[in-house]
Amino acid sequence: MKILLLSVHPPQGGGSAYSSQELACGLRSLGHDVLHISPYKGEALRVEYPGLLWFPADFPADLSISPEAKLDIDRFVQTTYLNYGPFDCVILGRESFLWHLPAIRQIHHQSILLICRGAYINRLAADDAIASEIREQLFDLYRGCDRIICIARHLVASLHHLTGVTNTLFLPNPINLHLPPTTYRPTPGESIRLLMAAQIKSRKRPLDAVEIMRILVERQVDVHLTICGDGSDMPEMLNLIKRYNLEERICVLGRVERQVVLDCLSRVETVLLCSDNEGRPRILQEAIAAGKGVVAYDNPGSREVVDEWSNQWPHARLVQIGDVTAASETILDLANYFRSHPEMLTPPQLPQSLEVLYEYESMLKTLTGIGTASKTVAIYS
Repeated sequence: MKILLLSVHPPQGGGSAYSSQELACGLRSLGHDVLHISPYKGEALRVEYPGLLWFPADFPADLSISPEAKLDIDRFVQTTYLNYGPFDCVILGRESFLWHLPAIRQIHHQSILLICRGAYINRLAADDAIASEIREQLFDLYRGCDRIICIARHLVASLHHLTGVTNTLFLPNPINLHLPPTTYRPTPGESIRLLMAAQIKSRKRPLDAVEIMRILVERQVDVHLTICGDGSDMPEMLNLIKRYNLEERICVLGRVERQVVLDCLSRVETVLLCSDNEGRPRILQEAIAAGKGVVAYDNPGSREVVDEWSNQWPHARLVQIGDVTAASETILDLANYFRSHPEMLTPPQLPQSLEVLYEYESMLKTLTGIGTASKTVAIYS
């Protein structure tokens, strides 16, 4: 198949960027021709390789998009399609690209697939203050997709409830996680080492992580937090760290390569995630697969991950959103457990990325009516 993927790509876009890159590379490994076109902001370093096209654009950080940004992206997508197409299928790699569905329909008369990661539908489900005009526009755009892949089961239910669509399918991200065997276990008297890998923006509540650290330090706990990520709330977070004199306790690395995040993950005991909403957070899946503790706010996406592996991995805990005291106490509980139980549990495995890719391929070939899949599996329901 010949596929056009409109989505973000590392180093911009957080977890959805890595997932989009892995999907494109995975489908290419199965023999498909995938052109990944990705907008970028600023002057961040960008990798270059065949099958990836960058273009500058002010893509939205919120539910709405400016007319100028919409027009810029519409024009680039249409021009690229005419230069490199036609394509058998177009994939919108996250919900912010729904705004470009009408422009794509003007030139592409085959299937259009949306990957729903939760950024929009979670907001639409939770926030009654969103203007009714924007809500209805987005609902119509969801309904205009030929197929919607949801990376979490709770997103399937939300989409059906809010928009009435039934053309959804749950498929998790095809996460390629190459970690060494889990051998690290903290010893009595050793510092508590935490990791937060998230975009530094309001939805991720990075200031709460600083407050959690303040509480622990005030209790004379020897604790250190490493933060990987960047975003609009970075200045405010850095100011709060300075105000609490936590510069020696909190190490802010900023935006880093994924391998740096995985290296940090191997050196900590617990991952902290303070988001008020998530789709299916990959950092929690990676933490569980790496044999780490998890302390996360109880939103539907984080809850789905924790509940799915609760029997195999009892070291993942949820606390009420915004309850920084409960989060600090839960971190201490896990730390005490790890130091009093030196034996290692075998962490559960994530879904195999190749099996997820076969599911994608099977679904795309059914949708487009082209050929048969390389391998047919049915591992999700």
